[in-house]
Amino acid sequence: MTLKTHVLSRWMLPVLMLALCACQSQSVEQAQASNETASETPVQTPLQQPADNKKESPASQKEQKSKVAYVKMTIKDKGDLVIELDLKEAPKTCENFLNLVKEGFYDGIRFHRVEPNFVIQAGDPQSKTLPMGHPQLGTGGSGRNIKFEPNNLKHKRGAIGMARARDPDSASSQFYICLQDQPRLDGNYVIFGKVVEGIEIIDRVQIGDTIQKAVVLEKWEPKKPTAPSNPSGGGK
Repeated sequence: MTLKTHVLSRWMLPVLMLALCACQSQSVEQAQASNETASETPVQTPLQQPADNKKESPASQKEQKSKVAYVKMTIKDKGDLVIELDLKEAPKTCENFLNLVKEGFYDGIRFHRVEPNFVIQAGDPQSKTLPMGHPQLGTGGSGRNIKFEPNNLKHKRGAIGMARARDPDSASSQFYICLQDQPRLDGNYVIFGKVVEGIEIIDRVQIGDTIQKAVVLEKWEPKKPTAPSNPSGGGK
């Protein structure tokens, strides 16, 4: 080894060591930065809940427990229908219907369509003023449309669904009630509830019959069957 090479080697060795130390120092700093970033990111286990959800208001708890809602619809000269809405299967559709009922939207609206063994249909606000049979009947709505909400509910007798145009997201306020099972409609229209009381009334509805009043019920219980009277009249 020449003197020049020896001097060069002695000079390069500290430089290489400094460069290596610098690389190691950078790696450690990057690792520390990564660890600090990871420690700042909250890790949520399946059992951990966000702090805001630890305490729920009584109203929120009641809403979560409730899977159904009830609407009583009085049809003039016919009687009362009680409709059970399925909040679990069709939450947005039910919300829209309940809001319209609370606004009094359906009060005074007439059934503009009756198809024997098929459906009865109402919900067009134009039916309050236009004569039955007018070509515009069946084209009106509330001014608000709701998105198509597919679910597992079927077109059974007494089922209530949303009428719509060709666009699946065009449902608004018009609804129909099935007079008979209509399985061919399943999946094409949104069913959101069923008649649970007064189902015999739907068979008597005629074109032009008026929804006198629709109200949301706080609760509903099926009527208990009356005990048959004793034909013998009691004792001996």
